Amino acid sequence: MTVVRKKLIEVSIPLEAINAASAREKSIRHGHPSTLHLWWARRPLAACRAVLFAQLVDDPSSWPDRFPTEEAQDAERRRLHKVIEAMLPWEASNNAAILNAARWEIARSVAWGLDEEPPARGDGPAILDYLQTKAPPVYDPFSGGGSIPLEAQRLGLRAYGSDLNPVAVLIGKALVE
Repeated sequence: MTVVRKKLIEVSIPLEAINAASAREKSIRHGHPSTLHLWWARRPLAACRAVLFAQLVDDPSSWPDRFPTEEAQDAERRRLHKVIEAMLPWEASNNAAILNAARWEIARSVAWGLDEEPPARGDGPAILDYLQTKAPPVYDPFSGGGSIPLEAQRLGLRAYGSDLNPVAVLIGKALVE
């Protein structure tokens, strides 16, 4: 029997921080993927990263044996919010330490859901391997400019995207590869 656990996104995410990082990202002109092509429905990468993370990480209330009190759950939620806030700035998008911390949180939720323990927190290659083999893949059937597949890949996940527009496919391919 599969147990459906609430995800962090269903309970609480740091919206103000996500909105601020997304707004700031629009003003970045050097080295940002948005400079490849003016895409009419570009998704802020910070928001994609945060939403993917929050969709894959269990809310602490899903684990009453590990977080038995409301206070413990709130404290864990605040800690997870700090992980999200750390990975929001554009400068953090390629920071190995910040990304590995986020990847480990995802791996922990996946592992606990499988009645396993996650790889060691500091073992980046083992965390990536675990996510590649055990975490669910991310598929974006209307990927447009490729923001979701790109950010899923940054978080160590298997990512697939498709689009009918050949320009979108070319941009997505350039971003992901």
